[in-house]
Amino acid sequence: MALPGLLIEYLVSGALAFAWLLPLLQHRLSVVEAPYLPVFLLLLYVLGMAIDFLAWWATRLPKHWIRAWVYRKYRGPGAIDNESGTLRAAKIGFYAPELAKELAMRSSRDRIARGAIINALLAAIFHLPWWAGVSAVAFTVTLWASFERLSYGYELCAEQIVDEQHQREQAKRVA
Repeated sequence: MALPGLLIEYLVSGALAFAWLLPLLQHRLSVVEAPYLPVFLLLLYVLGMAIDFLAWWATRLPKHWIRAWVYRKYRGPGAIDNESGTLRAAKIGFYAPELAKELAMRSSRDRIARGAIINALLAAIFHLPWWAGVSAVAFTVTLWASFERLSYGYELCAEQIVDEQHQREQAKRVA
């Protein structure tokens, strides 16, 4: 992913953290003065990175379950995804740059949604009534899982299109 995409994603996750962090710091934090704004943005970025790491760690196992289900759906029963996702992304990027851009946008959306899970969980722990906290976490988990399923399905379809196009081009060369 390009640096601007990661920059925005981490800033969004860091900014979302203020929903639960600001009330904790309110009595210690005054208005950020203009000279300190770059430092404040840097802190938001680092906070977003930390949240994304926690979210990546928390969603690793469910992500594998979702992807296994999607893989079987698109490749058939009994199919197992032993392929490298990095190799798949490189292939799509090389042969179909427009599809790769769409995959990058979807990945960005997925990363923000996964960070929202941690932010919702922390808001639930520190501020929300139990029913609102459970609802917020359930909602963000559902969003992330839906986006993950859609993105991975798109990735598999994009790979299939690239493979079919490549096979047609090779058949033309042979003929």
